[in-house]
Amino acid sequence: MVSMSNDHLALLMEAGYIYLGMQRYKEAKEVFEGVASLKPESEIPLVALAGVSFCQGKLEEAIRVYKKALKLSPDSIYAKAYLGETFFFAGQKEEAAKLLKEAEQNDRGGPVGDFCNALLDAIKKGFSPETLSQVKEVKEYYEKKKRGH
Repeated sequence: MVSMSNDHLALLMEAGYIYLGMQRYKEAKEVFEGVASLKPESEIPLVALAGVSFCQGKLEEAIRVYKKALKLSPDSIYAKAYLGETFFFAGQKEEAAKLLKEAEQNDRGGPVGDFCNALLDAIKKGFSPETLSQVKEVKEYYEKKKRGH
């Protein structure tokens, strides 16, 4: 197996996120799969890989990969937070709330905790992917999901 420094792996992860931001999903997926094979003990590349599926509206696939990340690292606040988000968009609010609360408690006052609080607040106030569809990006995502993509 090829050995790379954490700095080089971080650089690869950044490249994957740049591809993801450019909606070049195939390239982002390839980068994150590569990092996952180079760093099989880390859940972080799997969380990123699941994020690619989430952005494509492939929620079942995203859930499967987030769960794989959690098996690798059961306390991962990132895997819990983003799996919770995915459950929310899949209409599974109870599962979403449970994971979001766990992640929030482990990062209270931090960026992941704040993200979880925002989603928990939306759930508490009765928001759903449909009501959040006023946001352009969320609306585009939801329309794709409704069409079955």
